[in-house]
Amino acid sequence: MKKKLLSMLLATTMVFSAFSMSVYAEEEEVAGDEEAGEDSGDIVEINMIGLGFFGEGGKEEVLEQINEIAEEEIGVHVNYTIMDVQTYMSQVPLMMTDTSDPVDLCMLTSIPTTSFSTFTAQNQLLDITEYIDEYAPEMKELMAPYIAATTVDESIYGVPSYRIYNSNYYIIMRKDILDELGLTEEAKAMKSWSDYKAILEKVRDAQDSLPTEMQTTAMVCNADAQGNVINGMYIDTATDEFAGNYGFEVLNDTNRIIKVNDDGKVENYFADDDYRKTIERVIDWYNDGLVYKDAATAQDTADTEMANGLTFSYIVQSEYGVEQAKANATGYEVVCVPYVSVPIQTSNGNSWGWAVPVTSEEPEAAVAFMNLMYTNPDIENLFVYGVEGRDYELNEEGEACLLDTKEYQNSDFFFGNQFNAYPSEGTGSDFREKALEQMLAAEISPYYGCVVDTDPIANTITALKAVLTKYENGLESGSAPIENLDKMLEELEGAGLQEYLDYYQTSLDEWVAQQ
Repeated sequence: MKKKLLSMLLATTMVFSAFSMSVYAEEEEVAGDEEAGEDSGDIVEINMIGLGFFGEGGKEEVLEQINEIAEEEIGVHVNYTIMDVQTYMSQVPLMMTDTSDPVDLCMLTSIPTTSFSTFTAQNQLLDITEYIDEYAPEMKELMAPYIAATTVDESIYGVPSYRIYNSNYYIIMRKDILDELGLTEEAKAMKSWSDYKAILEKVRDAQDSLPTEMQTTAMVCNADAQGNVINGMYIDTATDEFAGNYGFEVLNDTNRIIKVNDDGKVENYFADDDYRKTIERVIDWYNDGLVYKDAATAQDTADTEMANGLTFSYIVQSEYGVEQAKANATGYEVVCVPYVSVPIQTSNGNSWGWAVPVTSEEPEAAVAFMNLMYTNPDIENLFVYGVEGRDYELNEEGEACLLDTKEYQNSDFFFGNQFNAYPSEGTGSDFREKALEQMLAAEISPYYGCVVDTDPIANTITALKAVLTKYENGLESGSAPIENLDKMLEELEGAGLQEYLDYYQTSLDEWVAQQ
């Protein structure tokens, strides 16, 4: 890739020289033109993999237009594979070590098996510090305030997607059902989990009287593919009143074991009485017939389940513009009630992003393409909305309106720079500007940038994950008895929990001392 980029620069210089000094060097001009022609055809191919919630339909035409830009500007051709959640969870960890068909650029996700912390713990990401300096200076400048989230011991192993980092947790409800039952204002006025349960019960009890298209199997479903109904990352939801719920620092621990208290002490979140109270609440809902019975084993996320008419409601983390985002994702107008906010922390920064696997054969090209993703609005909009005129059109407000003929669609926070994407229909022409302004004004955790190198405790992590996999889905979907929490805690202790907590505490203390 370095030869290619240098040759492109040289070719440009030679053409300029040929025009300016043709009087003196006619033969050199011809030779320079020939060499430039040869180099301009030297396209480097990279293999890129990522997540998609809407399939691969129409992807080839999208890639054709992306590659027209990439080949012209940086001499790179991208082969992009889109996978659904389950495939990405199971296949990407294997692909990261496959040297016969190496991946050059991969999406970092909030899914534990394909997260930044997991990949770094397994030494599967390449240190791209020097590549960024040479091939992506614009991206480096843009991401300077946030790239600490993907930096370990001063080495950069990935780049966060530039997106809305500040977020709240929301209760999402179908507005058509609320309207039909006269519950819309009551739902909007909710102040507690008791208020929410009352809404769920009223919708459950009215199922037989609702129009067929409004009848749902579940009142509330799992938010993700791990069975989680109510309890997300870095929040405590034990208090009945929403005002008593709060966010806390987790030090990018995707296993959700770590909780940093107000005194900077690392604790086991699962052993917290507040976690127990939250699980007891979900079990109560489950036993009352409010929770989707298959939440623990569901393969789909909440957006898909609502879109399929399966659920009336779900609970999820989201950000500015959530109403329109969820309407687009589910196909239903929704009422969204926030119940807790969290400060921007390291896990917000690196839960979604891009990295180069250690097996990459074209790291220079991969980083050069990353730079294009983060700085070129045309690339962003092709990845997000597809082909203009086929998949979407722009209205007078400059909003992207999806067409009935659309074949392609993807999520705007996956790729490079979310703020380069057109606002979606209904959000307003200044949506991106307002979202960026709000994010830049949001509270940032005092521990942002503390990235714990978990490689020394990789075996402990593996043992702990095995225990969590055994119990988490059942507990957090409400389908398992509360006694399973005690069993999980006991088995976590036996799997090396204290070593894990001590290691995180030491790492945090060392990081604080260096600031």
